[in-house]
Amino acid sequence: MNREDFDERMLPPNRLDAPPPSPDLLKAIQGMRPVRTRARFGALALVAVVGLLLPVGVLARGLYRPDLGALPLGWVIAAAALWATAFIASLATALVPLHGDVLPAPGSASRVAGVSLAGLVIFTLLATFQVPGVSVRPEDRHLTLFQSCVHCATLVVETAVPFLLAGLFALRRLAPVGRARLGMALGAAGGAMGGFVLHFICPYAETAHVVLGHVGGTILAAAAGAVLLPALLRLKKD
Repeated sequence: MNREDFDERMLPPNRLDAPPPSPDLLKAIQGMRPVRTRARFGALALVAVVGLLLPVGVLARGLYRPDLGALPLGWVIAAAALWATAFIASLATALVPLHGDVLPAPGSASRVAGVSLAGLVIFTLLATFQVPGVSVRPEDRHLTLFQSCVHCATLVVETAVPFLLAGLFALRRLAPVGRARLGMALGAAGGAMGGFVLHFICPYAETAHVVLGHVGGTILAAAAGAVLLPALLRLKKD
């Protein structure tokens, strides 16, 4: 018996021929189209557009703080730049993958958000500015410090909500891990935008109010994002 006899006995002709593909498979293959590559900044643009509607509307009303014109211009610009930087940095790291990556980096997002919050705390503690006789104190409006802080912190959290909801939609398939850290960064970004708005419209300039009401509200928004985003994504998946 030679090799040819062995092959013919063990492997009869046509035994290994592949079956023809099913019509459904052929139809699926023929219907395939190239998948559009996800834009690296697409999620950032979506969340920014949705989240900025409320802040832009509030600032467009023109109801600015009564002491805005009396404050040093350099300080007004510096404080606004700090709030804006905290917003941009936190939002970008939560939604934009690092160069060469596909998904956002939760570790970088939480670190940037944490540094941004710490910077806001330090600045407001050491460099909050008020003009005697022009800047308003809570007691001038018959409010306690606690009441004024609750009012402003509520506005900060309300400003952060659209960023969190839009971020939930944008990250629904991009956050398999690190959801709490990404949520923290999203909340910090939304809160920082709320603080940016308050910088121009809040009449209360006392250090305690700004630290507790403005920055405290931003920290509260970041904590809410860290808790809510993972929970909402789990509910959506279930």
